[in-house]
Order: sequence, then C-alpha cells, then structure tokens
Amino acid sequence: MARIWSEQVIDLSTIEANPDIRYGWYLRPSYAMSRAQAEMHDLLERQFGLTGGGVFMPHATLKGFFRSDAPVSEIKAAFDRAVAGHETFTVYNGGPVGWGRGSVVIDIQHTPDGETNAALQSLHEAGWKEIAPLVHPACTFTPIEGAMQNFRAHLTLAMADLREEFFDEVMAFISEAGLIGPETFIAEYVHLFAFRSDDWTGRWWETLEWSLMRNWRLGEA
Repeated sequence: MARIWSEQVIDLSTIEANPDIRYGWYLRPSYAMSRAQAEMHDLLERQFGLTGGGVFMPHATLKGFFRSDAPVSEIKAAFDRAVAGHETFTVYNGGPVGWGRGSVVIDIQHTPDGETNAALQSLHEAGWKEIAPLVHPACTFTPIEGAMQNFRAHLTLAMADLREEFFDEVMAFISEAGLIGPETFIAEYVHLFAFRSDDWTGRWWETLEWSLMRNWRLGEA
C-alpha cells in the first residue's frame, strides 16, 4: 500500500540538499485508469504478496528518482519551463506486458498504429532537459534510467519484488483481466513528488514514503 509521509517524518521545508531525499516527475492518469491500476496493485498484494508496484501513487514516470541539492524552488522552476507550451493529449492503453522477468507494466508508449506517442515523448524530453543540470552527480538512478530515445512510458503493475520463478504465473494472472482500465485517457496533470527511503542503495521500496510537492495542468500558463 502507498505510504505518504507526514511532517512528523520529515519537515518538507528543510529537504534541500538532503541526501536522503529523491524527487520524481510524473504524469497523473485519469480517475478510471488510476483506479484500475490501484485495484491490480491490491490484487497482486493479496494474491502474491507483491508490494513493489503499489508503494507508489498511480503514475506514469516522466523523470524517475533523482537526487538534487538544488533548492526546491529551482526544481519547480525547471519543470515550469518544461510544461510550457504543452497541451493536454490522448494516452493509449497498450495492455500489460512483461519487462524481462521481473516487472509487469501497462504499455502507454505507443499510439494504436504502433508509433511513439509524440506528445508524451515530447513532454518527457522537455522535463529531462530542464532538470538534468540540477541532478546531483552522485545520483544512482538517473544514469540507468531509460530516457530520451530509450524512454518507455508505462504504468507499473509489478516490480522490484516479483521473483523470476513466479513471473509466468503472475503474468498469466494479470493477463486474465484483459485490458486493464480504459482504452484511452487524457493526459491532463503532471506532478512533482519528493521521496524518502531508509535504503536507497538496497530494498528502497520497503521503506519508501512520498509527498506531493506541486502539480501542473497542461495547457495552462
């Protein structure tokens, strides 16, 4: 289950230059898509004990975990610039697919004709370019993240704690649901989150907590 931190865990006003904090920039799915994703997270926890996907809010990653010593105001300003000029657009549900034998995601990278969703790719690239100068050189996630031409937009169903020997059964279980969520949804809001974990170099998902820092509505100044 997703874990939201409170001011008692960490004071949000003092997170600048805190090595225990990571940030992330995400597309918020529609209500129907968020509900479908969350319901699958709940089922996978109840049936298989999988919690890695469900510790997050429903989201599609635009820029994954990154460490930064920049003031939060500068991080927000970078994404202000990134969203400028981007309008709402349609996202297409490509159904569940396996990533290797350790993750299952819903593919939202493509349009129905198999082409890259240009509006989604453009938003990702804009955010990446704006935030890259603020990423800490010791950030361990950014160098291994699929980005730019390697970006693959998705909604995670299972990750991190899905063991290879159970992959085939979990994949078949998820596939029984057919198309999870609506065929399309409108990309309308993007969110900036801050995260903390007790072990960023290990099983970070077991102690992950997060807080929503800022939202943007596409198409607004």
